[in-house]
Amino acid sequence: MKAAVIKAPGVIEVEEIQTPQPAEGEVLLQVEACAICGTDQRVLKGTKPVDVPVVGHEITGRVAAVGEGVTEIKEGERYIVQTVIGCNECAACARSQQNLCEKGFKAMGYQYNGGFAEYIVMPRAAVDQGCLISIPEELTAEAGTIIEPLSCCVNGMKYIPLDKCKNVVIFGGGIIGVLNGLVAKAKGAESVTIMDVSQDRLDLLASLGLPFDNYVNTAEIDAETWVSEKTGGFGVDAVVVAASVKPLASLGVKLLAKGGHLSIFAGMPKPDPIEPIDLNLIHYGELNIHGANSSAINEYLEARDLVVSGKVDTKPLVTHRFSLDDFNKAVSTQADPSTGALKVVIIP
Repeated sequence: MKAAVIKAPGVIEVEEIQTPQPAEGEVLLQVEACAICGTDQRVLKGTKPVDVPVVGHEITGRVAAVGEGVTEIKEGERYIVQTVIGCNECAACARSQQNLCEKGFKAMGYQYNGGFAEYIVMPRAAVDQGCLISIPEELTAEAGTIIEPLSCCVNGMKYIPLDKCKNVVIFGGGIIGVLNGLVAKAKGAESVTIMDVSQDRLDLLASLGLPFDNYVNTAEIDAETWVSEKTGGFGVDAVVVAASVKPLASLGVKLLAKGGHLSIFAGMPKPDPIEPIDLNLIHYGELNIHGANSSAINEYLEARDLVVSGKVDTKPLVTHRFSLDDFNKAVSTQADPSTGALKVVIIP
C-alpha cells in the first residue's frame, strides 16, 4: 500500500510499504479520507515527537477486514476514528473520559500508525474501547474527517451555557476557531464574533458564507474598545482562545461580562506557558475558566450528530483536496496562508 512516511524531520516520502493485516481483536480500515491538522504540521516538521512513521488522525474509513474474535464490526461498514485510547482502568476512563486518562492516553497517529496511508489497523485496545464510530453511507468522507476536530470543540464548549449567551468571541480564525464558533451557533449563541490579526484570513471566512456575525481584525482594531462599544460596556458572555498566543488569555478575561466564561482551547508553548492574569477580575466578576484537551466518545457522538443533522455544515470548510501522491504539496498548501486553505483533506 502507499503511505506518507516520515523519514526525518521535515522529510516525508510517499512510498509503497507492506499492507498491514489485522491480528486477533483488530480491524483493518481502508482509508477514504484523512485531513491534515495543525498538530500534524508540527509532527511533520519534527517539533512534536511521535512514536510512528505514519501520522494522521482525522480519519474516515471503511472496514476492509477484521481479525479473529471481532464480531460486532463487519466488513464494508463505515466509521470515523476516535483518536484517544485510554488505559481503561483509571477513574477518568471509567467515566468515559479517556482524554483525561490518569495514566496518559495513547493516540492513533501518535503511538499507532495513522491515516495518511491507504489502510490503517485499529489496535485491539481501540476496538475494545469503541473507538470506531459508525457513520451513515450518505455522509461524505470529507465530512467524516471534520468530526474529530469538531468533537474537540464540543468538549471545550460543553462547560458554557451557549443557549444563554448573547455574545461569544472566538480568538483565532483557523479551522479550530471556526469549529468552536459553529458549535456555539449550533447550540444557540445569539452572536459569534471571530477575531484574528490576519485580514486575509477574515476575508476568507467571510467569503465562505459561514454563519458568523462579526469579523474583527485585532491588528487594526482594539478588542477591548470594540467589545465595550458592541455590548454597551457589559462585556461578552464567553471568549474562546483558539490560538496559541498567551496574552489572549489575559485579554479574554478583560472582555468578559460578569459571570462570563473563558475557554482556553489552544495549548500554549510548553517551554513558557505562564501568563499573568488579574485574579481580581475573576474573583469580583465571578468568572469561569475552562480548559479543553482532546475529546472522548460522548463528544464524538454529539459531533457526529451535529454533522449528520446538518446543524453544522461542513461543506464550506474543506477548501483543498489532494491525493496521497501529492501529500507534500498538501502539507505546504495548508501551511501557506496565501493559498486560502482552511481544511485540507488527503484522499488516498
